[in-house]
Amino acid sequence: MKVSEKSKLCPVIESIKIFGNERKMIVIYYLFDGGKGFNELEKLTGLNSKTLSTTLKELEESGLIKRTIVSDRPFRVKYELTEKGRELRSIYEELRRWGSKYALNG
Repeated sequence: MKVSEKSKLCPVIESIKIFGNERKMIVIYYLFDGGKGFNELEKLTGLNSKTLSTTLKELEESGLIKRTIVSDRPFRVKYELTEKGRELRSIYEELRRWGSKYALNG
């Protein structure tokens, strides 16, 4: 079996493909506190608008977030985690525990 075929059978690798890059994980992290607008996410994450826009589209396509139009004038949207996205919370809690033990203390 080829490596690429093997990785498709591994739920960890497939999960990382969906939400496992740094920018996606940062956006998800900030959305755990509730829905946010684009400008607020841009400030919180430090991502430029093009990168944030691409990231949000990818997360929406993956079903981890939903985009809701709040108003037409001025045009405003809100991004929130879906149930699928909220289920990642326990993973983040484990990352916090691990990071407190190893990443912050070397």
